[in-house]
Amino acid sequence: LLAMKRERGFQAGEEEAAVSVLHRVKLDRPGSPVPSCMSMKSDFSMDQPIHFRAGDFNPDHRVQLQRPESPVPSCVSIKSDFSMDQPIHFRAEDFNPDPSVSSSHVQSDQQGPSLLSMKSNGSMIPPIEFRGGAFATDPRAFLTFLTSLKMKFEVVSEGIAKPGEQTLLNDVFTHVWITEGSCVEVNHGHEVMQVETVSKITKSEIRSIKCSDIFKPLPGQTRPIRTVLMKGVAGIGKTFSVQKFILNWATGKDNQDFDFIFFLPFCKLNLIKSEMSLQELVQCFCPEIKSSANILDCCKVLFIFDGLDGSRHPLNFRRNQIWSDVKKTTSVDILIINLINGNFPVDASIWITSRMAAAGLIPPELISRMTEVQGFEDQQKEEYIRKKCKKRALADRIISHLKTQRSLYMMCHVPVFCWIVVTILEHTLEENSGESPRTLTEFYTNFLLVLLTAKEEKEEKENLLKSYHEAILKLGKLAFESLEKNIIVFNDKDLKKYNIDLNNCSLHSGLFKEIFKQDSVLFQEKVYSFLHLTVQEYFAALYVLGSHQNSNINPLEKGNPPASTLFSLNEVVLGRAIQSRTGHLDLFVRFLLGMGMENNQELLKGFLSHSQDHSSDIQKTTEHIKKLIRETSSLERCFNLFHCLRELKDKSLMDVFNVTLDKVKRTGQRLSPSQCSALAYFLLLSEKEIDVFNMSEYATSEECVRKLLPVAKITKTIRMSWCELTERCCEDLASVVQFQHSSLRELDLSFNILGDSGVKLLSAALRDPNCKLTTLKMSWCKLTERCCEDLASALQSQHSSLRELDLSGNNLGDSGVKLVSAALRDPNCKLTTMRMVKCELTERCCEDLASALQSQHSSLRELDLSHNNLGDSGVKLLSAAPRDPNCKL
Repeated sequence: LLAMKRERGFQAGEEEAAVSVLHRVKLDRPGSPVPSCMSMKSDFSMDQPIHFRAGDFNPDHRVQLQRPESPVPSCVSIKSDFSMDQPIHFRAEDFNPDPSVSSSHVQSDQQGPSLLSMKSNGSMIPPIEFRGGAFATDPRAFLTFLTSLKMKFEVVSEGIAKPGEQTLLNDVFTHVWITEGSCVEVNHGHEVMQVETVSKITKSEIRSIKCSDIFKPLPGQTRPIRTVLMKGVAGIGKTFSVQKFILNWATGKDNQDFDFIFFLPFCKLNLIKSEMSLQELVQCFCPEIKSSANILDCCKVLFIFDGLDGSRHPLNFRRNQIWSDVKKTTSVDILIINLINGNFPVDASIWITSRMAAAGLIPPELISRMTEVQGFEDQQKEEYIRKKCKKRALADRIISHLKTQRSLYMMCHVPVFCWIVVTILEHTLEENSGESPRTLTEFYTNFLLVLLTAKEEKEEKENLLKSYHEAILKLGKLAFESLEKNIIVFNDKDLKKYNIDLNNCSLHSGLFKEIFKQDSVLFQEKVYSFLHLTVQEYFAALYVLGSHQNSNINPLEKGNPPASTLFSLNEVVLGRAIQSRTGHLDLFVRFLLGMGMENNQELLKGFLSHSQDHSSDIQKTTEHIKKLIRETSSLERCFNLFHCLRELKDKSLMDVFNVTLDKVKRTGQRLSPSQCSALAYFLLLSEKEIDVFNMSEYATSEECVRKLLPVAKITKTIRMSWCELTERCCEDLASVVQFQHSSLRELDLSFNILGDSGVKLLSAALRDPNCKLTTLKMSWCKLTERCCEDLASALQSQHSSLRELDLSGNNLGDSGVKLVSAALRDPNCKLTTMRMVKCELTERCCEDLASALQSQHSSLRELDLSHNNLGDSGVKLLSAAPRDPNCKL
């Protein structure tokens, strides 16, 4: 076994790990030669362990494992001269099921020490104990399986690599920040916008988790973690985390309670059209274990389904056929659904990775743990940059440059984007080749040039773009037409349709191979994708601009009609982007607009048949974007329009906004809805943490408030008094209050017309386990006793964190206060301060209040009942409460 292991490339430091994984070696009991039947985990391991004995090693005869009449082993090599040690001899008497065998009997039968040297230095290990099942029946197949995993996952491809150059995963791997739960709600914006939002969330508000611990219950949790859903935006590090998890398992470092790990990416599962059994599916992906038919019966396994968002199988959990026979054939989607449902008699855990939008395909009741990959924190960005860029001084310059570009620096949370940016800056800063890129389009245009010059270092960039013109257009057309259909994974048939041949040794095949990620063969088919979704979006924009500027056609319209001006083209694409519900065109439109700028036109010389002065079209486009900002109700679309202005290097709107903001602070003038969008954009991209945000200084209407609500998630205190709010905004407010990782602790809604129905929505949010609100002020909000039942229910919830409640100026009446008083007696109520000034109260509510104050569970320390008609009799009842030892007032 060790010889096979060395032969397959395990390093010296990994020898013990590999044997440990395979054999579960017991290193701490050398003095107990008598085997025991104690189970390590389950009844599968109750066989007597294998006992290695020196007398078993006779070099004269051939081993025949299934022929006990020929017991003498030989030194025949399995594959190479490294395997010439004496092979292990399995003997029937070593599997004696009788635990009463004495140690003297075992020792007397030995011809020498029962220790096997693992290394040439003579280090010895005790007898190997198999767990049973597949390990004992076919250890060679298992070791081959381990070796295959190690070889597959220890090497990574990071884009531009010289021939023969390999990158080891452990050399570049940088841990990404993983959180339990969901930090970003599925919204209608591009994934990049979600990254920018989560970067503002305070880490102290979030429960982080190590990738190696995702199947381990937290302290206090008794329920085992069976199914983990890991979600995150494209390129955030989901697959890399899976790869590192598998590599650590294969080399014996982590999660050794799993006997097998099966990696089943959806991009390969999509290629399976025929029916098969679960056993056949596993053997299809892991041919090394075809000889071990009983793995699913006796082993603990982990199935990893990577890339749920790319699945082309109809995963319908509501109308699924129940399937439980591992050897009976059916469609792949039924196998997947029944595995996730736990219908197979297999000791299996499930790990699913997905982009944000597709995560909802799995019913929440089937998920034991939800995790979300947030990507690099600022410290990890710097760590990765220093690993990627070996020259320390250059790495320092790259980090300094990125910190001056806040939006780009935030996008570097995404590891793939960080790699692209660092790849570009390594070239531009080291070569001192003019001004460094600052906009997103400039970065990606430079990335294209870096790819080309990496292949032809001595060739002029303009000449390279000319020679690659046809290849770029082919890639661009594929990217554009697939983007419109929301397709990100391709096969050979797709590439052939666009005359893209990766096997052709022509000039262009090198570019294709750099742009595409190619996955391994399954059923003689290959699957491809662009390096990252943003690369696909960039090439789509290149195709549209090239078609317009070189051939005067507009691919955005059916029939490719002529596009009279760049402005008319921009107008069409902006209209499409605004209408998109998912924001899938947001980055595409930013790239297309940026390519019309003079510096990008200069960089793209060669690809474009002629550069043009588009200054007039750019000016018209800028004014059109400002008009759209004023008219657009969608906050996500509005934010992207501000990004578009950044690509056009237009600061006029932000300059005007800053002047307006100063004026607001001086005069008390309020902002328009479009200006509120600008303020939200400005605050979300700001490096400053916001403790208190007085929304009432800026917002004049519910529409303005909606534009500013994203800021509420990153702020500890929000003041929204006098904002003309009604019950219509309470649903949006409730979503902010129950946002899992919200920083919000204090909310002031005073002097708004929320009404009882609005408070009902907010009360439901207060009962949510994610709500961490401690202070809620709703004075003079047109409330009556009809809202008090919902409020009381919220106060009695075990999840309520509320410490201070202000209901002053509302007509609650005695009946309303009686309901609230009952909540004060509940052990779950944590209220310490309550204000009910001018609430139309009389002496009839005082007995209930006094009773609540004397309850052993009451936490109330401050109570304000000013301006109520309590009378002497009411005060007399209340005065008895402070004399009670339970009263904490």
